[in-house]
Amino acid sequence: MSTPEHQEKLKEEAKAIRTRLDALIKDQELDARVIRLLCIYAGMITETLIEFEEPDVVMEQAFHRIADLLHADPEDTDSPDALMPLPYKLDHDTELGRQLGRATAKKLPKGLDDIHEIAIALIIDDFTAWEKQGYPRERTLRLLIEAVVTSLTFEMATQDFCDLLIEEFMGEDGNSPTQALLGLSAIAGFYYHSANQVLRLPPEADKEITNVMVRESVRHDTPGMRDWDVLAAANDGEVGDITEFVNQLKPEIDEFFVLIGLDNPLARAVAVAKAVGRMVAVISVEDVGQIHPSIAKSLAKTGMILGAKYKEEAKASTL
Repeated sequence: MSTPEHQEKLKEEAKAIRTRLDALIKDQELDARVIRLLCIYAGMITETLIEFEEPDVVMEQAFHRIADLLHADPEDTDSPDALMPLPYKLDHDTELGRQLGRATAKKLPKGLDDIHEIAIALIIDDFTAWEKQGYPRERTLRLLIEAVVTSLTFEMATQDFCDLLIEEFMGEDGNSPTQALLGLSAIAGFYYHSANQVLRLPPEADKEITNVMVRESVRHDTPGMRDWDVLAAANDGEVGDITEFVNQLKPEIDEFFVLIGLDNPLARAVAVAKAVGRMVAVISVEDVGQIHPSIAKSLAKTGMILGAKYKEEAKASTL
């Protein structure tokens, strides 16, 4: 049972989070501030879920609890919401929330369990206030659920794809770390190119996918530069070089996405890009192949380029 001292500590940290977010989120437009804060809260919730063996079950319980506290059900519609950010923006802000949750948990008696309570309290306060500004709680609840589900999906996909590379592609099949990075990043480039063919993506979208890789690699302690744009592409790179790797990996990755119902090609690109970033860290920091960080980053960049070319050539061959 929570003591008065414990409750006071939670209020103190919630206030500190609120102050930090007010300083961090400086977007002038109210829409942008609302969705960024919502995604950060979604990230905090996500961070409290991933320690469980069945995070989806705990997630459903959290959604029901928040809905009960709000006395509202999520908006019932299949139409996309204009407030929902592009997947790489959602990943950026949910990861901010996850990072904030991890850092604050160290100060709290019950760690991430306390973060869960703080996140819910902030959500209830803000959703109620936002309703007075024209954002019905049914709508924001639906957006929160979508953001948490997407954030958790990205994390589960990242873990699954890294396991696929380490245990099967490199372990059982005997492929090298170089081939693993080229193949996985090529699939990220393939999905990105697919998204760019059907969506009107902004010009900076390709750089944003690279930034997903960079953030994930830095998060896992990869040393060296964070601006991968200045890196030269690796020399070993024609489309034919990665066709075999893509053919080995993509069916299982596609199967995973079908299984979880993720059909948005840009979201798929983000999920795979996160796995690439984590593999850069695994291969250059941990004892799995030991490629120099700058080479690992160049391979990831090269694979993205080749994956887009592979997609273009595959499309041309069907015309």
